[in-house]
Amino acid sequence: MYVLGAAAVGALLILLATTFDLGGPSAPDTTDNPSVAPVLGDDVQPTVVLATFDDQNPDAGASQVMVLVHDVESGNGVLLLVPTSTVADIPGHGLLQLGRAYGFGQGPLLDVTLDNLLGVDLDGVAGISRQGWSALFSRIDGLTIDVPTQLTEAGADGRRVRFEPGEQFLDGPRVAEYLTFVASDETELQRQARVGDIMLALLTRVHEEPEALEAVFADGAPMIDGIDAARVRALLELLARNNANGTLEVRTLPVTPIGAGDESSYRPDQERVRTLVDNLLANSIPRADTPGSRDLQILNGNGQPGIGQHAAERLTPAGFRVVLTGNAANFDYATTRILVYDDTPEQLAVARQVRDLLGVGEVAISASPVDVVDVTIILGADFAP
Repeated sequence: MYVLGAAAVGALLILLATTFDLGGPSAPDTTDNPSVAPVLGDDVQPTVVLATFDDQNPDAGASQVMVLVHDVESGNGVLLLVPTSTVADIPGHGLLQLGRAYGFGQGPLLDVTLDNLLGVDLDGVAGISRQGWSALFSRIDGLTIDVPTQLTEAGADGRRVRFEPGEQFLDGPRVAEYLTFVASDETELQRQARVGDIMLALLTRVHEEPEALEAVFADGAPMIDGIDAARVRALLELLARNNANGTLEVRTLPVTPIGAGDESSYRPDQERVRTLVDNLLANSIPRADTPGSRDLQILNGNGQPGIGQHAAERLTPAGFRVVLTGNAANFDYATTRILVYDDTPEQLAVARQVRDLLGVGEVAISASPVDVVDVTIILGADFAP
């Protein structure tokens, strides 16, 4: 995916090797680090998802998710903070909180779940444990952070203060604690501001002291798991320059609480999410090869646990969006079924593309119309990951 010919590398180096001037921002200068362009390949909008998980309980899933985005065409950057309590369809598992995807299938499952939620094709997920963040921040000897308000935690003998307000220097372990701390009186949405502040402080430090980035990645940054650490480094460097030049947007995924007064889970605000994606992630939206509607339902008809994830991984990069998953009426399907709900040439072409991507399946037209999805896939025993 990331191997380029000389012409492509040269073209991207030209795109990246411009600086900001009074006429407006363009792609950041990478002439002092020519490794950035080859690492990112010919991506017009390279992305990396950072997922924080608990060292002691990795099966619990991700406690924080952020997406690093740099757009080569505009030269702008985005730090998108995604509440892990956002309810999303996790392929093969159903509607659950987004963070659970990392516990079920680590980076690949979180990646495809986010792709479906946003309608984009992200480049991959880097997992960092809480201990990993501590090691990362220790390599740059900590950060100076402006803590806006007192943070406390509940204990057996009452509340205990963990952070006092005000600007203060925090060493590596304390920065990691501040990043991952769950205060007794704040919601996950409120915690996003703290995550954003820490990442901006990190990007500022990286820009002002390039040797700090070298210190983090000198040995390949073993605390970063699941994706080539060089890609994380390249995105951090580009976003650090975006931040310094005022071309970095920090956004939180638009969500609303589910239930009156209950903020333990959130629902994506679909209209605002679509606007955000169109404005900031347009170059990560997959381009469909064929016309026709592409919302999918994937049902497990062969009984293999998590089989829906493998189907989704093949389909989402082609512009399909998995909106429902679950089990079929039984697990006795020998042959994969691909059902469409109208017989227009466009929709039949979509079904045939699904079959080609899966490598198996029989296309059929359902007599029962469905408003929620455009295609239903019942995975049979002939589908192999």
